[in-house]
Amino acid sequence: MAQLRSEEFRKSAVQKFHNRGSRPVEEVARGLGVSPWSLYQWAKRYAISPEMKNKLERRPQDWSAAEKLQAVIEFEGMVVDKRGEFLRREGLHSDHIEAWKKSMQMGLEPAVKLTKEERMERADDRRKIQALEGDLRRKDKALAEVTALLVLKKKADLIWGTGESE
Repeated sequence: MAQLRSEEFRKSAVQKFHNRGSRPVEEVARGLGVSPWSLYQWAKRYAISPEMKNKLERRPQDWSAAEKLQAVIEFEGMVVDKRGEFLRREGLHSDHIEAWKKSMQMGLEPAVKLTKEERMERADDRRKIQALEGDLRRKDKALAEVTALLVLKKKADLIWGTGESE
């Protein structure tokens, strides 16, 4: 006997179906515990609803920083029992919330203070790098010049017959 699935479950399944990326439909269906045929049928039924179109067009990668912040705040303020419902409704996974939370926490960390010796060492390193880059540019120019002279010498040897053949 076929199991009856809630409307919310079906819509969530259709959203996962459309956001599966390169994964095969069979893999998504297996993860949901439904047949691929059911997924295709639900996709036909719910793809035309405006509510689903908005959810399908909005991927977690497309969220703005303010929306991510609001989602993290809302998620963290919820009772644990309601979090799954929130994630399904918004088309998110708990990993998205955790990654956004970590990113926001890292952004709030104060910048690392360098000691005077470390700042002087970095300045010395920058000067050395600039000197080495200048040296490298000078050597590249010299190499290009020598290469051009060799090419000209070979052409002159071919034209006038001087060089190795005599």
